[in-house]
Amino acid sequence: MEFEELLELARDSYVGQFVDFIDKQTALHGRGAAEVKFQIDGDSEFYRNYYCTDFASGEDGQIIELAPDEEVTFDPVDVSLGEMDMTVSRLVWNDVTIASNDRSLQGGDFEDWFETWFDPDETSFDPDTRFSACIHSLRVTPEQVTVDLGTAPVTALADLLMRFESLGCRSLTVS
Repeated sequence: MEFEELLELARDSYVGQFVDFIDKQTALHGRGAAEVKFQIDGDSEFYRNYYCTDFASGEDGQIIELAPDEEVTFDPVDVSLGEMDMTVSRLVWNDVTIASNDRSLQGGDFEDWFETWFDPDETSFDPDTRFSACIHSLRVTPEQVTVDLGTAPVTALADLLMRFESLGCRSLTVS
């Protein structure tokens, strides 16, 4: 299986479950919305304190997150991207961890990527689509990035991996 096919399969598996989850939550709660973005007051683990919940009930403000019951499984694969080598051992669309094995990471390294794929100001919001095509969260530590890719397309993850390569990373672990 090609790496691009693996990415598509992981996304399709998650988004299919997400659609079912949103349909179920909408039926249960009557009022509510999928993919509600907010900024957390105070300190949080999330990049710039932004977070997008899977579903927020309009009745009681309850936040409900999807816990996928299936994930794509595969033997670890080694992938090269430009000058960078990656070992991919797990790919769960709402919980992707990318560890740099040779460079310390900083939040600012991912500012442009975050602006594009979280879209905090909703500059690319399309009211005619059911879902946002945005990530749901980003966490950055010096060792790794963890991202909930939400309903973002495969391009979001490809762009993130290319960002690591442009930062000079030569060895990544994706799990």
